[in-house]
Amino acid sequence: MVSDATLQNIIPSDVLRKICLDESVDDVGFVEIERKALSSVKDEVLALYPKTRTIISICIRTNPENVQGLSRSLANEEFHKTYDELSIHARKIVRRLNEIGIRAVSCHPTFPMDTDRWAGKIWEISHKPIAEQAEIGRMGINRMVLHPKFGTHILLDSILIDSELDQYGKPLDYDPCVSCHLCVAACPVGAINAKKGLDFNACMTHNYRDFMGGFEDWVENIVYSKNVKEFRKKSGDDENVSKWQSLSFGPQYKAAYCVSVCPAGKDLIGIYENDSRSWVKQIVKPLKDKKEPVYVGKNTRAEEHARKNKNKQVKIVKNVQHPKTVNGFLSGSRVSFEPKHARRVNLTVHFQFNGEETTKATIKIANEMIDVKNEHVGKADLAIVTDSETWIKMANKETSFVSNLLSMLSGKVKIQGKLRLLKQFQNCFVGQ
Repeated sequence: MVSDATLQNIIPSDVLRKICLDESVDDVGFVEIERKALSSVKDEVLALYPKTRTIISICIRTNPENVQGLSRSLANEEFHKTYDELSIHARKIVRRLNEIGIRAVSCHPTFPMDTDRWAGKIWEISHKPIAEQAEIGRMGINRMVLHPKFGTHILLDSILIDSELDQYGKPLDYDPCVSCHLCVAACPVGAINAKKGLDFNACMTHNYRDFMGGFEDWVENIVYSKNVKEFRKKSGDDENVSKWQSLSFGPQYKAAYCVSVCPAGKDLIGIYENDSRSWVKQIVKPLKDKKEPVYVGKNTRAEEHARKNKNKQVKIVKNVQHPKTVNGFLSGSRVSFEPKHARRVNLTVHFQFNGEETTKATIKIANEMIDVKNEHVGKADLAIVTDSETWIKMANKETSFVSNLLSMLSGKVKIQGKLRLLKQFQNCFVGQ
């Protein structure tokens, strides 16, 4: 018998849940596209599939022990194979949905990504806020979605469908995070702060050394080296082989210790609570004591942190970014922001971009944190009205001091506020 809900083109959520679980995902949740809390991702979702009415959030668990050990090879293989498995299951779910008249798009959670948007947001869709709203889990201080059962040991995907459901999920009313702060203790670059959030620059520079900005830095080291001897000083054989391995078998994460040490979720919390000392001794301490290279930017908070651990070989590198668009500049500013350089800075900057890209934006720096909004928010200490093309060249340091001065005199860049605040603002970013 066809239900009344189906006759009204409202799909029973339990039907979709069974389809997803039958295709071997470990958990599934649903959220409507019109939910106010998803306003930040609504546009990107509709750009991928304009008919979207509902988003299905799915997850597959990783094997914790493969990620908890010292071997980066085992951990990376676990991540890559689970991502592959997740993509296969998502595609099968789409086919099952098509069979019952639901049109759908699966959104792959990892590479390949749209590199034309680098150094902006190159991934197609933000799975984490969707998962939170769909009742999959809740964001921990390690910036991972913590599942009630599987904790941090999950990978996420999203499926966009053209149908409405009779029932949707809602955010968890409790936090799976147990406030153990082991992720804070284990991070080799001190990227996690319980009060100030994630230091994106520190995390990207080390953990993603074989990705994006780190890879660009490696290439530039090759180009600018006068000979092999000079290049080997900049990049040792181990790093060169690591790049080859990442190109051949998938990007290799340098550390996922924030995942490794986390005891959240019913699967693991009992083990931790029964003997927290053994957990620290067997999982946390070996990672902290591991002798390994740690990649940090020069004169950064990450460098200060890494040098305190005698077991880590500190390597000074760059996380290269060359934004091509205003969106790339704004998104990239979150990554290139350096908390150490922003100490005692309290500054709100309004941007008005003209030219090929016309938009308004606000960058606020306070308490060693950065907030970026695509509109004017609050009272500005510094206002910059600029030709977008000119500003991008300045941000990429493609122009000289004299050229920048001429741009200001000619009106291509107008500064309202004290010029010392512009210098203060620039100093808050790595490479400025």
